[in-house]
Amino acid sequence: MSIKVRNTTRYLLTEQLKMTGWSVLALFVVFGILPLLFAVITGNIRQYSPLGNFASLSLGPLFFMLIFIVGSLTYDNFKLSIQNGISRQTYFQARVFALLMLSGLLVIINAIYYYGIHAPYLHWSTNTALMRTGYSLYSHALGNQVWLNILASLCFNWIFYIGVGLTGIACGTLLALFGKWAKTILIIGTPIIGMLIIWIMVIIMTRNQSNYNYTGLENFLKFIIGYPSHGEATTGYFNPTMPFITMLVGCGIIGGLAYLFNRKLRIRN
Repeated sequence: MSIKVRNTTRYLLTEQLKMTGWSVLALFVVFGILPLLFAVITGNIRQYSPLGNFASLSLGPLFFMLIFIVGSLTYDNFKLSIQNGISRQTYFQARVFALLMLSGLLVIINAIYYYGIHAPYLHWSTNTALMRTGYSLYSHALGNQVWLNILASLCFNWIFYIGVGLTGIACGTLLALFGKWAKTILIIGTPIIGMLIIWIMVIIMTRNQSNYNYTGLENFLKFIIGYPSHGEATTGYFNPTMPFITMLVGCGIIGGLAYLFNRKLRIRN
């Protein structure tokens, strides 16, 4: 890693950590102060439990949104980098390194909170807590060593966060290529067009349900999610190999698109 990449990465990561810290602080304030005020107003102060409010939080969705939003913030940092003699390639490399470090840190923080605070407060065993995560389909894929499966789930979450962050970078960089009005049209129009396409597909599939054979699609989806090829499909015993490979391939594709968009970035007058 060159000095310019390292310094740019440090700057981006510092800014991202500040944003993350303020976001987490705001979350704790909302779930700490507002319930307290509500308890005081309604006269139920005895039922107010600070530990209960904080321990019942779910940091996963917050980190999911943060990693996307942080990745989508493109133009201002790009302009600052270019004005300080940082090339587009160096800027992109720094963004990827910052994403890898931030996403890994968020995965670790979320795991410490989830298994160290959230699960004990709800009286869940470690295995029960693992079974209630998004990795539940594969929670016993590596045998009965629960900590080994937790480690695999953390790697799974890390790759997923990286994919989300790269998607944010690609979307933010693409939007940065357009002017204000074109950007507004894209932000508003893309979800509408997407929902319209889904609605049309649902209508077509519903009306032609008896004419279409979805066996091939079903088999493909089963293959992607690691559906067991032999025996009963029991939750916890799906094969995580294909989901891991699929996410890595997806990260490569979306990262390539983000890099291509990054090469087109220009400073606007």
